[in-house]
Amino acid sequence: MPQSNLAADATPRRRALQTRSAHAKATPVWIRFRLAVASTEVFTIRQALQRAIGQLARIYIVRVDHRHHETTVQVEVSRAHREHAMDAIMHALPAAEFGFATELGADHVAH
Repeated sequence: MPQSNLAADATPRRRALQTRSAHAKATPVWIRFRLAVASTEVFTIRQALQRAIGQLARIYIVRVDHRHHETTVQVEVSRAHREHAMDAIMHALPAAEFGFATELGADHVAH
């Protein structure tokens, strides 16, 4: 019975690390940032966001606070498009307030 040569079948560590880091660079890093708008007109807010950053955003999470007359939106965009998305939102919703931005881990999946 022929023996397997494990050294020939294994990928050298240096090449494996280079492949892994090249894959990490190709995978976009997503961030989620919070946006507060002093309005409960959710349809109007979503319409403005869709026109401004429709293709850049992966997901919108909307929470309406009728008591304080405020809508909170969490938007997920790739880190590479963050500045463009924020600029477009400022033009579409000038009274909106930006909250903190959070980098999402590689295990995070859009719902």
